[in-house]
Amino acid sequence: MEPAGQGAPIGRIEPLVSVIIATHNRPAVLRQTLKSLFRQTLQDWEAIIVGDACRPDTEATVTALGDARISYIDLPVNFGEQSGPNNIGFARARGRFVAILNHDDLWFPDHLASVSGWIDATGADVVIARSAVIEPAASNCSRHTILGAGRKGFYDPVITLGLASSQMIRRTALPMLGPWRPASQCICESSQDWLFRAWRKGAVIATMPHLTVLLLHSGTREGSYARDTAREQEELMDAMGEPDALRLRILGNAEEPPLPKRFHYLKRRLLAVLGVHPRARSFGRRYRRGAFIAMLRQKRGLPSMPEREPGVDELLARYRKGNDKPEDS
Repeated sequence: MEPAGQGAPIGRIEPLVSVIIATHNRPAVLRQTLKSLFRQTLQDWEAIIVGDACRPDTEATVTALGDARISYIDLPVNFGEQSGPNNIGFARARGRFVAILNHDDLWFPDHLASVSGWIDATGADVVIARSAVIEPAASNCSRHTILGAGRKGFYDPVITLGLASSQMIRRTALPMLGPWRPASQCICESSQDWLFRAWRKGAVIATMPHLTVLLLHSGTREGSYARDTAREQEELMDAMGEPDALRLRILGNAEEPPLPKRFHYLKRRLLAVLGVHPRARSFGRRYRRGAFIAMLRQKRGLPSMPEREPGVDELLARYRKGNDKPEDS
């Protein structure tokens, strides 16, 4: 891991950007994601890593970095998805801006500098950077999808898909925008549910026409949580040494999601104004509320969603399990 850049803030000096990273038992990919953070041209950041009831090797990975800008919090009980950990990060953030970085995604070296400049230039509450979905090598899909396009430079609830790692938020806007809702309360992705609700509240959400994010969805990689490997991230980080060459390679084999025809666009836009998320409608045809995250956990090789409100018997069993000692041979 590269050392922190010169001039990085120390102690309790407020950083320009707070980076929120939710993680669960994937220290190998987390190490590569943090490498992409350490390589940022803008070094005025703090990182708040929130473990979702992780094994000790996650904390060991973070501690080994030895960087005072990074703090680690581990939840005592597994929340099961990133809305809870992200909300903890929001509450603890000290930076002027807050950026989200999923623990298996990667940033180009100019991401923080570009997005923080764009949020200042537009005066937006939220900025969405362009991102590329990197399909797994075993996938039948050979082309990457480019996300984050808006309409005239701003979020459009019908066409804009800005996933978590592409978002930067002005911290002073967070009380108005509110927290992420738990996935069990959402039909579509929690990140898109949050963006839509922010738009409905009148937030200014700008889109940045610059590719700075690589998305490696764990939900498209069978058993991704059952093994701790990061070969894809390692190869991409090696290629990140020449960032523009990597951008050219990705964009040369990429496409944007198709735009709806005018009639369908106008219909969906009207429904959005009335409070019906266009993406939630399409998800609702396939999943009941909370079923999307359940499907993702199965694909990732994780058990079913944890019980939010365990009774006394369940708590007793949990604490007994945690205190089980192997018998002497």
